[in-house]
Amino acid sequence: MAFAIKTMNKISPKGLSLFGGKYAVTDGENAPDAILVRSAQVDTDLFSTVLAVGRAGAGTNNITIDKASAKGVCIFNTPGANANAVAELVFISLGMALRKVDKALAWIETIKGIADAKEMDEKVEKGKSQFSGTEYEGKTMGVIGLGKIGVLTANGAIGRGMKVVAYEPYPSPMNMLKLDSTVHVTSNLAECVAASDFLTVHVPLSDKTRALLNKSSLAGFKGSVILNFSRGAIVEDAAVLERLEAGSLKTYVTDFPTPSVVNVPGIICLPHLGASTEEAEENCATMVVDQLKDYLEFGVVRNSVNFPAIDGRPAHNAKVRLVVINQDVPNMIAEISHVIGGAGLNIVSFKNESNGKIGYNLIDLEVSVPPAVIEQISKLNNVIRVRTIVLG
Repeated sequence: MAFAIKTMNKISPKGLSLFGGKYAVTDGENAPDAILVRSAQVDTDLFSTVLAVGRAGAGTNNITIDKASAKGVCIFNTPGANANAVAELVFISLGMALRKVDKALAWIETIKGIADAKEMDEKVEKGKSQFSGTEYEGKTMGVIGLGKIGVLTANGAIGRGMKVVAYEPYPSPMNMLKLDSTVHVTSNLAECVAASDFLTVHVPLSDKTRALLNKSSLAGFKGSVILNFSRGAIVEDAAVLERLEAGSLKTYVTDFPTPSVVNVPGIICLPHLGASTEEAEENCATMVVDQLKDYLEFGVVRNSVNFPAIDGRPAHNAKVRLVVINQDVPNMIAEISHVIGGAGLNIVSFKNESNGKIGYNLIDLEVSVPPAVIEQISKLNNVIRVRTIVLG
């Protein structure tokens, strides 16, 4: 069986090359089995055939996740694949802010017309004093969010001679194992904000994190620089503008330009460069392609934002794998098994996982499943979607 993949952004060729002969990949596909995207907006309701959407990156706020879940469409992302790229840019940008590199580069433009070397040297020596900066060694970096990017940033700050206070209300054990032991971790946002000379944000955009840094939460901030490489809406523009005008903030660095901040003195805007490295794009593409292939060919779920994780290759004697997606309510396993058993079909493997909203079932069978059985399962209350994967 061939699968149709629709690309909605430019995707690294290294990743696309992993699809192989079972896949037809094009940006013109109108009836895709899966969609591969970076930053383009995806309304899953516009594609009746789609089984999955793969986001080559971490954030998924450009995809209609609630609509997808209601129709049994799995949404994947690639957490950590671009972590190093973002963390490196944090320190590049912090250095640029503290050393006034952006202002110095703009000033250089004013002396480019000078032809005499001596005159230019005199101008440089006279002009450079206005760009005197500060160092970050010995200062305190506040890191909001300890996902893969936050951990790399925190460790990088320690390696550069800074102290680190990190805000993380729901620490992941795996991420904590990689965190430098000298990082002070707190579940109190105000504590992190108040202790920081520099504040950097590394949380996904959600209803809980929208405007996380606002006038109230920034009230105790006595530092000089705020950096936002997560999503623009996590930092409230109005709060930043007010602090800049009052002189209580020197520089705001954001990877998400908006009309209200793009021309404001003290704000450095970058054009969403966080993951824009060859290495990050390749990492994201290869990771998401592997995830899509495993899902389409075997029903395996890894790094989904709306489905529970479930692994496992089919049983060696299985001919067919049923994928049943349902609302996470009691008795679904029994109801599904009753239909299959009632048809005289032998189940050789039954795997089930749930995430509180979605129940996900991988059912391996020795023989083909009659269409009537598929229809009967599909009509069970709370079943969202059923798909059949022919194995071998």
